[in-house]
Amino acid sequence: MDNKSELLAKQIKEKILENFFEYIRLFTPVQSSFLSSLHQRYQCLESANIVLYFEKKTHQAILRQKNFDLNYDLSFKKFWQNHNVVEAPQSTIIDIAKNTNLPKETTRRKILELTKQKILVKKNRFTLWAPSEEYKKTYNDCAELEIKQLTKLTKYITDKINLNISSESILNKYKEKFSFYWFNYLNLQLRWMQLWKSQLHDLEIVLIFMQIASLLSSRVKEKISHNILFSEPNIINNPITQNLNVSVSATSLSDITGIPRATCIRKLNFMVAKKLLMQDGNSKRYYIIPEALTKNLVSKDLTEKVTGLFSEFYFISIKAMDSKISNQ
Repeated sequence: MDNKSELLAKQIKEKILENFFEYIRLFTPVQSSFLSSLHQRYQCLESANIVLYFEKKTHQAILRQKNFDLNYDLSFKKFWQNHNVVEAPQSTIIDIAKNTNLPKETTRRKILELTKQKILVKKNRFTLWAPSEEYKKTYNDCAELEIKQLTKLTKYITDKINLNISSESILNKYKEKFSFYWFNYLNLQLRWMQLWKSQLHDLEIVLIFMQIASLLSSRVKEKISHNILFSEPNIINNPITQNLNVSVSATSLSDITGIPRATCIRKLNFMVAKKLLMQDGNSKRYYIIPEALTKNLVSKDLTEKVTGLFSEFYFISIKAMDSKISNQ
């Protein structure tokens, strides 16, 4: 990476950290929606992890076609046609377990479930991503929504670094070179999930926390930087003392995330025990407390690492979208 590129990548991360709560207001609903959609489609985020691994490998195989044809169509419109044409990536259970950080037996069980759902296909000792036509339609609907949500985040970043790219242009570019952007996006999401799973050991807990954090960030209007948030964690008490509705019930979380209510309650109680959340004694609703930001589970270092991951993706995307940056 040249000096100008390094400066831009650094600037993107600094802008996010400087305007952290403002950014989080956009970011947490997008990530919560992403995880909720995965959970509802696959009934399990571990299964979703496996599908994302295959999807990423497919985009990688499509991108390799550019080695033979510089005009190869990477668009969203052509994705499933490209999927059928390129040599499908084949993986063994050991390959999948290694790349998703799942135990081998868990991987075997989840692959069997995905095979029954006609999402994966087993051929000898290899597994392929060969979904049904019905699945492809629901995939397209979900991808359309994700592109729109990612466009909002990217537009926020381009505005912060004073780069004049319209939302329409960003959206069109994501669709025009879909496999390029989505290979990088899925790589980002897989790394993001692995990072959080290593901290909380349970992706469903990550999904629940994201949903509650989304509610909190939508209510706090003050400009709060990343540094201020973690040096003065009591600042998130303000909306609670002002009687703003920043708590949520287990039933609501179940409805939004698709996680069964009994499972939600069990995981919420675990989060209360770990001092990530507090439960109101009267309403039985849950909310984030300052202690969540002083514990090692949701630390300043971890959230800065997450910011770094997404900053890297924004940089790759913006550089590819803007010819002036690409030619520097």
